[in-house]
This record gives sequence, structure tokens and C-alpha cells, in this order.
Amino acid sequence: MRRVTRAVLAAAVRGRGDRGGPWSEAVLAEFDQTTGRWEGLRWAVGGLRAVWYERRARTAVRIPRLVLAAAVVGLAAAFVLNQFALSARYMASGSMEPTVPVAGRFLLDKASFRVTGIERGDIVEFALPEEPGRHGVKRVIGLPGDTVACRDGVVELDGTPLDEPYLDGGAGTYDCGAPVVVPPGELFVLGDHREVSRDSRHWGPIPRSAVEGRLLTTFSLHL
Repeated sequence: MRRVTRAVLAAAVRGRGDRGGPWSEAVLAEFDQTTGRWEGLRWAVGGLRAVWYERRARTAVRIPRLVLAAAVVGLAAAFVLNQFALSARYMASGSMEPTVPVAGRFLLDKASFRVTGIERGDIVEFALPEEPGRHGVKRVIGLPGDTVACRDGVVELDGTPLDEPYLDGGAGTYDCGAPVVVPPGELFVLGDHREVSRDSRHWGPIPRSAVEGRLLTTFSLHL
């Protein structure tokens, strides 16, 4: 019976390892100083309680470390994602209403557009050519080689009126001046709220290299 009792205590102390904790190992070492099977049994029962308390204390220390490690990894992943893949943005002006309202939020794709390319109708964020350090959000109207013209509030692309359902009923009676042929490596962009937007009508096409991301979706926060 003593052999079985000691074997059970040893299994509880060491589990699958070569050694247990210092407290548990001390309990196991002192088992051999007991005499008689009943004294050994009582010692083993007390030893099992000691093992349980020791393991609980070790787990209490281990869990926060795991949580901390997970938090660090999560923050690092979020930082990388925000810097190089997806980023939440805040619309500071009304130049893209009604598509993106002022103070609206949107998710910016900063990676995949570099592979798939930019198409007409995409909404992009780019470095403003006339305000270094600031960014604009506009819709791509013309690609390299396109001829863009605006007459009486209607955009013409290569001489054909452009269907723009996103303007929500009209965009005023603006003009773009002389027709513009979009140069290689550049984009002609307009805001959806044409009456208040500053865009390629004012500073011409923008470099394709100035684009930092493409609008993926809009979203709202409900607190």
C-alpha cells in the first residue's frame, strides 16, 4: 500500500516531467520519513493538497503572462495591418457627399489596389498636390489616355456623357474648362459633391503614385 501511495503522490508531483515544484518535491522527499501505511496515506493526502495549491499559484502567474504575450502580438499585428493593409479613416469634409458624409468613417485598402490596379469609379485617398502633408478623398473619373470634359454639370468621357448615379440627383452646373487628356501615370479625380469639392478641375490630374489607398467600405460607430 505504501508503494502505491508513493507512486500516486509522485505522479501528482511530477506529472510527465522529471521534477515538480520545490514545495511538492519537498513533500515527496519527506514521504520516506513516515512509518506505517496509515501515516504514509495521511501524509500523501496532505501532499496532494500541497501540490494542488502550488500548481494553482503557478497557473495564476502563468495566465497573465500568456494574456500579456497575446496582447503584445495582437497590438503588433494591428499596427502592421493598419500601416500596410487596412486602415480606418475619418472624412473631414463634405466633398464626397452623399457617398461619404462629412464626419463619416470608411475603411481604406492600402495593399490590394497595388496588385489589381485602379479603375474608373474607385474612390481613392491621395496626397494633395497643393497641400503637402494633407490627404484628399475623391472618385477616379479618368484613367491615362482618357479625355475628360465637363459642361453644364455633365462629365463627358471621350465625348460620351458619364452615367453617375452616385451623385444623388445632380451635381450643379459646373464646368471643367478645356477638355483634359489624362497623361500616362496620372488620374483625373472629382469629388461627388461637385459644388464644394476641390479636385482635378482646380489642380489637374494627380500622379498615380500619390494614391495611398482605395475606399473599401463605409461604416459607422454606435456607442
